[in-house]
Amino acid sequence: MQRPTSLFAFVLAGGLIYSSASAVDFKSQIMPILNSKCSKCHSEAKGETKGDFAVDNLSQMKKEVRAGKPEASNLVLIITAPDDDDDVMPPKGKGTRVSPAEVALIKQWITEGASFEAGGAAPTAAPGAAPAAAPAIATWTSAGGKSIQAIYDRMEGDAVVLRMAGNQYVKVPLANLSPESQAMAKQAAGQ
Repeated sequence: MQRPTSLFAFVLAGGLIYSSASAVDFKSQIMPILNSKCSKCHSEAKGETKGDFAVDNLSQMKKEVRAGKPEASNLVLIITAPDDDDDVMPPKGKGTRVSPAEVALIKQWITEGASFEAGGAAPTAAPGAAPAAAPAIATWTSAGGKSIQAIYDRMEGDAVVLRMAGNQYVKVPLANLSPESQAMAKQAAGQ
């Protein structure tokens, strides 16, 4: 019988716990995704505004999102469309698709109110908005065989950030995870 793993033991295996109650930040978290995946064809600064749209034009960006409603936001619809859809962005062969983790972050930002201001707004549900679907909880195992239940949040360099109950976040170097958990993290990050 395997003993339940304490959070303390997992942290000693290389994790770092921190709390995060702040909203997703447009400038530091969303704009880098849009710059890397969209600005080649949709940037006023680069002189490309295909479809009369530029990610660096705030008024145009505001037209592509519906605060609190990612499922009704054109930005989400075009980056999650199937590869064979005429409206998918980027079009097949024209760049790297937005990863599932990046899509999740964009959806979270929109759900939180799609603030374009630094720091964003405090996460609140839009009036009449249905609660967002809960991300999948997975079992993450350290290289030493200890396990925790957590939700993939994002990659930060060579570390995976996992969200645990109570909005506690654990940052774990990939090298400290089992090969299976490393593969799960890379798949979630779209690598």
